[in-house]
Amino acid sequence: MKYLLIFLAAITLQNSGFAQQESAVTKIFIVRHAEKESGKDPDLTPAGHARAGDLMRALQNEGVQKIYVSQYKRTQQTADSMHIQLKINTVQYPADTLCDNLVNTIMENGDFGKTILIIAHSNTIPQIIRKFGVTDYLYGDIPDNEFDNLYMITYKKEKAKLKKIKYGAKSGASAGMQ
Repeated sequence: MKYLLIFLAAITLQNSGFAQQESAVTKIFIVRHAEKESGKDPDLTPAGHARAGDLMRALQNEGVQKIYVSQYKRTQQTADSMHIQLKINTVQYPADTLCDNLVNTIMENGDFGKTILIIAHSNTIPQIIRKFGVTDYLYGDIPDNEFDNLYMITYKKEKAKLKKIKYGAKSGASAGMQ
């Protein structure tokens, strides 16, 4: 709850310069890393690399200003297409199940009020969504074979709204090792 209040206050301050603009909207996109090989800190599969390209194409016109990735290669490789093609900076955060490190890293970088992409993990996405104000989102990990969900949180007048979007190949259809 503490982070939600800080986050909403930061958004209000960021958007205060745009108070007259009814269209001022903050967006946070959250996606699970793409399909991965097995093992410790694995690389993406060929299907995962294709999905990373699909993610870039899905978000290329959304105005993403910064990409947040965990310390694991699979999240960083999922961001590579956007980072390289669209010249968007990435910031690494230490993954934790409470997602406090992510929120602290965003605060340290002053990125509240901007359009950002967070590439996370199946066991942290529900917590991230709740951390950013969607309090009715249910807890529970995302199934191991789901990679095609893109979550978009928008803030307008300090209210968080969640939209779930599908992108790329249907999960399971082209997935490699889960």
